[in-house]
Amino acid sequence: MEEQFVISCKNLTKYYGKDRGIDDLTFEVKEGEIFGLLGPNGAGKTTTIRILLDFIRKTSGEAQVFGLDVKHHSTEIRRRTAYLPGELGFYENKTARRNIEFLLKLYKKPILYRRIEDLAERIDLTLDRKVKELSKGNKQKIGIVLTFAVNSDLLIVDEPTSGLDPFITKEYYTILREQQENMGTTVLLSSHLLGEVEEVADRVGIIREGTIVEIDSVDNLKKLALKEMKIEFHSDSELKQFTSHIPTGIVNDLKTSGTVVTLTVSRDNLTKIMSILAQAGKINDLDIQSPDLEDIFMKYYETGQSGDGYLKTNKFQNGGVD
Repeated sequence: MEEQFVISCKNLTKYYGKDRGIDDLTFEVKEGEIFGLLGPNGAGKTTTIRILLDFIRKTSGEAQVFGLDVKHHSTEIRRRTAYLPGELGFYENKTARRNIEFLLKLYKKPILYRRIEDLAERIDLTLDRKVKELSKGNKQKIGIVLTFAVNSDLLIVDEPTSGLDPFITKEYYTILREQQENMGTTVLLSSHLLGEVEEVADRVGIIREGTIVEIDSVDNLKKLALKEMKIEFHSDSELKQFTSHIPTGIVNDLKTSGTVVTLTVSRDNLTKIMSILAQAGKINDLDIQSPDLEDIFMKYYETGQSGDGYLKTNKFQNGGVD
Protein backbone atom coordinates (compact mmCIF):
# COMPACT_ATOMS: atom_id res chain seq x y z
CA MET A 1 0.00 0.00 0.00
CA GLU A 2 1.30 3.42 -0.95
CA GLU A 3 2.31 5.50 2.06
CA GLN A 4 0.17 8.57 2.66
CA PHE A 5 1.69 11.90 3.59
CA VAL A 6 -0.40 14.56 5.32
CA ILE A 7 2.33 17.22 5.02
CA SER A 8 4.82 17.43 2.18
CA CYS A 9 7.41 20.20 1.74
CA LYS A 10 9.95 20.20 -1.08
CA ASN A 11 12.69 22.80 -1.42
CA LEU A 12 10.52 25.22 0.55
CA THR A 13 12.11 28.65 0.88
CA LYS A 14 11.03 31.89 2.55
CA TYR A 15 13.02 35.11 2.69
CA TYR A 16 12.00 38.30 4.47
CA GLY A 17 13.76 40.74 2.17
CA LYS A 18 17.39 39.63 2.46
CA ASP A 19 16.85 37.75 5.72
CA ARG A 20 16.47 34.00 5.68
CA GLY A 21 13.35 32.42 7.12
CA ILE A 22 13.73 28.92 5.73
CA ASP A 23 15.92 27.75 2.85
CA ASP A 24 15.44 24.67 0.64
CA LEU A 25 13.50 22.85 3.37
CA THR A 26 12.33 19.33 2.52
CA PHE A 27 10.38 16.89 4.70
CA GLU A 28 7.21 14.81 4.83
CA VAL A 29 4.86 13.86 7.67
CA LYS A 30 3.18 10.48 7.43
CA GLU A 31 -0.52 10.02 8.05
CA GLY A 32 -1.20 9.19 11.71
CA GLU A 33 2.28 9.90 13.07
CA ILE A 34 3.58 12.45 15.55
CA PHE A 35 6.40 14.31 13.81
CA GLY A 36 8.65 16.54 15.87
CA LEU A 37 10.19 19.59 14.21
CA LEU A 38 13.17 20.20 16.47
CA GLY A 39 15.52 23.15 16.48
CA PRO A 40 16.77 26.16 18.44
CA ASN A 41 14.97 29.48 18.50
CA GLY A 42 15.21 31.22 15.14
CA ALA A 43 15.82 28.02 13.16
CA GLY A 44 12.68 28.46 11.05
CA LYS A 45 10.12 26.26 12.78
CA THR A 46 7.39 28.87 13.15
CA THR A 47 7.99 30.20 9.63
CA THR A 48 7.40 26.69 8.29
CA ILE A 49 4.14 26.35 10.23
CA ARG A 50 2.88 29.74 9.08
CA ILE A 51 3.47 28.80 5.46
CA LEU A 52 1.62 25.51 5.90
CA LEU A 53 -1.39 27.42 7.29
CA ASP A 54 -1.09 30.17 4.63
CA PHE A 55 -0.51 32.90 7.20
CA ILE A 56 2.50 33.91 5.13
CA ARG A 57 3.49 33.03 1.57
CA LYS A 58 6.53 31.08 0.45
CA THR A 59 9.27 32.59 -1.70
CA SER A 60 9.75 29.36 -3.66
CA GLY A 61 9.40 25.60 -3.41
CA GLU A 62 6.35 23.43 -2.77
CA ALA A 63 4.14 22.86 0.29
CA GLN A 64 1.08 20.61 0.48
CA VAL A 65 -1.22 19.57 3.31
CA PHE A 66 -3.68 16.68 2.70
CA GLY A 67 -2.32 16.67 -0.86
CA LEU A 68 -3.61 20.23 -1.33
CA ASP A 69 -1.57 23.29 -2.21
CA VAL A 70 -1.33 25.47 0.89
CA LYS A 71 -2.02 28.69 -1.01
CA HIS A 72 -4.95 27.64 -3.19
CA HIS A 73 -6.72 25.41 -0.66
CA SER A 74 -5.99 27.15 2.63
CA THR A 75 -9.64 27.25 3.73
CA GLU A 76 -10.06 23.48 3.39
CA ILE A 77 -6.74 22.84 5.13
CA ARG A 78 -7.61 25.06 8.10
CA ARG A 79 -11.04 23.45 8.40
CA ARG A 80 -9.38 20.09 9.01
CA THR A 81 -6.56 21.40 11.21
CA ALA A 82 -6.30 22.43 14.87
CA TYR A 83 -3.46 24.87 15.62
CA LEU A 84 -1.81 25.84 18.89
CA PRO A 85 0.47 28.84 18.22
CA GLY A 86 3.54 29.71 20.23
CA GLU A 87 1.97 33.01 21.30
CA LEU A 88 -1.69 33.07 22.23
CA GLY A 89 -4.12 35.98 22.00
CA PHE A 90 -7.37 35.94 23.94
CA TYR A 91 -10.07 38.38 25.03
CA GLU A 92 -8.56 39.44 28.35
CA ASN A 93 -11.83 40.60 29.95
CA LYS A 94 -13.70 37.40 29.17
CA THR A 95 -13.43 34.12 31.06
CA ALA A 96 -11.53 31.12 29.78
CA ARG A 97 -14.87 29.41 29.14
CA ARG A 98 -16.24 32.29 27.03
CA ASN A 99 -13.02 32.47 25.03
CA ILE A 100 -13.10 28.73 24.33
CA GLU A 101 -16.77 28.66 23.33
CA PHE A 102 -16.42 31.70 21.06
CA LEU A 103 -13.30 30.44 19.31
CA LEU A 104 -14.63 26.91 18.86
CA LYS A 105 -17.62 28.30 16.96
CA LEU A 106 -15.18 29.32 14.22
CA TYR A 107 -14.75 25.62 13.36
CA LYS A 108 -18.47 25.46 12.44
CA LYS A 109 -18.64 22.07 14.15
CA PRO A 110 -20.76 20.89 17.09
CA ILE A 111 -19.23 21.99 20.40
CA LEU A 112 -18.83 19.09 22.84
CA TYR A 113 -19.18 20.91 26.15
CA ARG A 114 -18.51 17.74 28.14
CA ARG A 115 -15.19 17.40 26.33
CA ILE A 116 -14.25 20.95 27.37
CA GLU A 117 -15.04 20.18 31.00
CA ASP A 118 -13.08 16.91 30.92
CA LEU A 119 -10.00 18.52 29.39
CA ALA A 120 -10.09 21.44 31.81
CA GLU A 121 -10.27 19.04 34.74
CA ARG A 122 -7.36 16.94 33.48
CA ILE A 123 -5.04 19.93 33.12
CA ASP A 124 -6.36 21.83 36.15
CA LEU A 125 -7.79 24.82 34.28
CA THR A 126 -10.35 27.03 36.04
CA LEU A 127 -12.79 27.91 33.27
CA ASP A 128 -14.64 30.74 34.98
CA ARG A 129 -11.78 33.13 35.73
CA LYS A 130 -11.07 36.04 33.40
CA VAL A 131 -8.06 35.62 31.16
CA LYS A 132 -6.39 38.76 32.52
CA GLU A 133 -6.24 37.06 35.92
CA LEU A 134 -4.46 33.97 34.59
CA SER A 135 -0.76 33.14 34.54
CA LYS A 136 1.10 32.32 31.31
CA GLY A 137 0.79 28.61 32.08
CA ASN A 138 -2.97 28.83 32.58
CA LYS A 139 -3.38 30.78 29.35
CA GLN A 140 -1.45 28.00 27.63
CA LYS A 141 -3.99 25.54 29.06
CA ILE A 142 -6.78 27.41 27.26
CA GLY A 143 -4.95 26.81 23.99
CA ILE A 144 -4.58 23.13 24.83
CA VAL A 145 -8.33 22.78 25.43
CA LEU A 146 -9.04 24.52 22.13
CA THR A 147 -6.81 22.15 20.14
CA PHE A 148 -8.22 18.97 21.67
CA ALA A 149 -11.89 19.95 22.02
CA VAL A 150 -12.73 19.13 18.41
CA ASN A 151 -11.70 16.14 16.31
CA SER A 152 -9.22 17.28 13.66
CA ASP A 153 -7.32 15.37 11.00
CA LEU A 154 -4.16 17.38 11.66
CA LEU A 155 -2.88 18.97 14.87
CA ILE A 156 -0.09 21.57 14.62
CA VAL A 157 1.39 22.67 17.94
CA ASP A 158 4.17 25.24 18.34
CA GLU A 159 6.07 25.00 21.67
CA PRO A 160 2.97 23.47 23.31
CA THR A 161 4.29 23.03 26.88
CA SER A 162 5.63 26.57 27.30
CA GLY A 163 4.82 27.78 30.81
CA LEU A 164 3.39 24.46 32.02
CA ASP A 165 4.57 22.78 35.20
CA PRO A 166 5.95 19.20 34.98
CA PHE A 167 2.74 17.51 36.13
CA ILE A 168 0.58 19.29 33.56
CA THR A 169 3.23 18.74 30.89
CA LYS A 170 3.06 14.99 31.50
CA GLU A 171 -0.73 15.03 31.27
CA TYR A 172 -0.52 17.01 28.03
CA TYR A 173 1.71 14.32 26.51
CA THR A 174 -0.84 11.67 27.58
CA ILE A 175 -3.72 13.56 25.96
CA LEU A 176 -1.70 14.11 22.78
CA ARG A 177 -0.88 10.43 22.45
CA GLU A 178 -4.52 9.48 23.13
CA GLN A 179 -5.68 11.85 20.39
CA GLN A 180 -3.23 10.35 17.93
CA GLU A 181 -4.01 6.73 18.79
CA ASN A 182 -7.78 6.96 19.20
CA MET A 183 -8.62 9.42 16.42
CA GLY A 184 -5.78 8.73 13.99
CA THR A 185 -4.80 12.38 14.18
CA THR A 186 -1.56 13.40 12.51
CA VAL A 187 0.57 15.72 14.67
CA LEU A 188 3.27 18.24 13.76
CA LEU A 189 4.98 19.30 16.98
CA SER A 190 7.46 22.17 16.90
CA SER A 191 9.87 22.48 19.82
CA HIS A 192 13.38 23.43 20.90
CA LEU A 193 13.24 20.90 23.77
CA LEU A 194 14.80 17.52 23.05
CA GLY A 195 12.93 15.94 25.97
CA GLU A 196 9.60 17.13 24.60
CA VAL A 197 9.92 15.41 21.25
CA GLU A 198 11.50 12.34 22.86
CA GLU A 199 8.38 11.95 24.96
CA VAL A 200 5.84 11.59 22.16
CA ALA A 201 7.30 11.85 18.64
CA ASP A 202 7.55 8.90 16.26
CA ARG A 203 10.05 10.67 14.03
CA VAL A 204 11.96 13.91 14.38
CA GLY A 205 13.29 16.39 11.85
CA ILE A 206 16.15 18.59 13.05
CA ILE A 207 16.07 22.06 11.54
CA ARG A 208 19.17 24.23 11.50
CA GLU A 209 19.31 27.71 9.96
CA GLY A 210 16.10 27.12 8.02
CA THR A 211 17.00 23.73 6.55
CA ILE A 212 16.23 20.16 7.60
CA VAL A 213 19.57 18.52 8.34
CA GLU A 214 18.40 15.23 9.84
CA ILE A 215 15.26 13.11 9.95
CA ASP A 216 15.24 9.99 12.04
CA SER A 217 13.37 7.97 14.63
CA VAL A 218 13.49 9.15 18.23
CA ASP A 219 15.64 6.16 19.23
CA ASN A 220 18.29 7.07 16.69
CA LEU A 221 18.04 10.76 17.53
CA LYS A 222 18.87 10.05 21.16
CA LYS A 223 22.31 8.97 20.03
CA LEU A 224 22.94 12.54 18.85
CA ALA A 225 22.47 14.00 22.32
CA LEU A 226 25.54 14.55 24.48
CA LYS A 227 26.00 14.19 28.19
CA GLU A 228 27.93 16.66 30.32
CA MET A 229 29.99 15.00 33.06
CA LYS A 230 31.60 16.67 36.05
CA ILE A 231 33.77 14.40 38.18
CA GLU A 232 35.58 15.34 41.38
CA PHE A 233 38.39 12.95 42.26
CA HIS A 234 39.92 12.33 45.67
CA SER A 235 43.40 13.27 44.42
CA ASP A 236 45.33 14.62 41.42
CA SER A 237 46.84 11.21 40.75
CA GLU A 238 43.43 9.59 40.38
CA LEU A 239 42.29 12.34 38.02
CA LYS A 240 45.41 11.87 35.87
CA GLN A 241 44.93 8.10 35.86
CA PHE A 242 41.39 8.59 34.57
CA THR A 243 42.22 11.09 31.81
CA SER A 244 45.24 9.10 30.63
CA HIS A 245 43.07 6.05 29.90
CA ILE A 246 40.44 7.87 27.81
CA PRO A 247 40.79 6.79 24.15
CA THR A 248 41.29 9.53 21.60
CA GLY A 249 38.15 10.95 20.05
CA ILE A 250 35.40 9.71 22.39
CA VAL A 251 35.03 12.86 24.53
CA ASN A 252 34.81 16.59 23.84
CA ASP A 253 35.63 19.75 25.77
CA LEU A 254 37.70 17.98 28.42
CA LYS A 255 38.87 20.46 31.07
CA THR A 256 40.54 20.00 34.42
CA SER A 257 40.68 22.28 37.46
CA GLY A 258 42.37 20.95 40.56
CA THR A 259 40.84 17.53 41.19
CA VAL A 260 37.77 18.22 39.01
CA VAL A 261 37.40 17.19 35.37
CA THR A 262 34.51 18.20 33.07
CA LEU A 263 33.78 16.73 29.65
CA THR A 264 31.01 15.98 27.15
CA VAL A 265 30.39 12.52 25.76
CA SER A 266 27.83 10.91 23.46
CA ARG A 267 25.38 8.39 24.85
CA ASP A 268 27.10 5.69 22.80
CA ASN A 269 30.39 6.33 24.60
CA LEU A 270 28.99 6.95 28.07
CA THR A 271 29.35 3.30 29.08
CA LYS A 272 33.02 3.33 28.05
CA ILE A 273 33.70 6.39 30.19
CA MET A 274 31.94 4.83 33.17
CA SER A 275 34.07 1.68 32.81
CA ILE A 276 37.25 3.76 32.80
CA LEU A 277 35.98 5.73 35.77
CA ALA A 278 35.37 2.53 37.74
CA GLN A 279 39.08 1.70 37.44
CA ALA A 280 40.35 5.20 38.23
CA GLY A 281 40.15 5.10 42.01
CA LYS A 282 38.17 7.06 44.57
CA ILE A 283 35.89 9.92 43.51
CA ASN A 284 34.21 12.47 45.75
CA ASP A 285 31.37 13.50 43.43
CA LEU A 286 29.86 12.70 40.03
CA ASP A 287 27.30 14.77 38.12
CA ILE A 288 25.88 13.79 34.70
CA GLN A 289 23.52 16.13 32.87
CA SER A 290 21.93 16.46 29.45
CA PRO A 291 22.85 19.81 27.89
CA ASP A 292 20.12 22.10 26.60
CA LEU A 293 19.41 21.41 22.95
CA GLU A 294 20.42 24.95 22.08
CA ASP A 295 23.84 24.35 23.65
CA ILE A 296 24.24 21.23 21.53
CA PHE A 297 23.37 23.21 18.41
CA MET A 298 25.84 25.95 19.32
CA LYS A 299 28.66 23.45 19.83
CA TYR A 300 28.06 20.93 17.07
CA TYR A 301 25.64 22.31 14.50
CA GLU A 302 26.54 25.89 13.67
CA THR A 303 29.43 24.80 11.43
CA GLY A 304 27.21 22.36 9.56
CA GLN A 305 29.72 19.57 10.14
CA SER A 306 29.23 16.31 11.94
CA GLY A 307 32.42 16.42 14.00
CA ASP A 308 32.42 12.93 15.53
CA GLY A 309 29.25 11.72 13.90
CA TYR A 310 26.70 13.65 15.91
CA LEU A 311 25.08 15.10 12.79
CA LYS A 312 24.71 13.07 9.61
CA THR A 313 23.88 15.63 6.94
CA ASN A 314 24.80 13.50 3.94
CA LYS A 315 21.30 11.96 3.66
CA PHE A 316 19.81 15.38 2.93
CA GLN A 317 22.38 17.02 0.72
CA ASN A 318 20.25 16.16 -2.29
CA GLY A 319 16.94 16.96 -0.65
CA GLY A 320 16.16 13.31 0.11
CA VAL A 321 14.10 12.14 3.04
CA ASP A 322 14.17 8.74 4.78
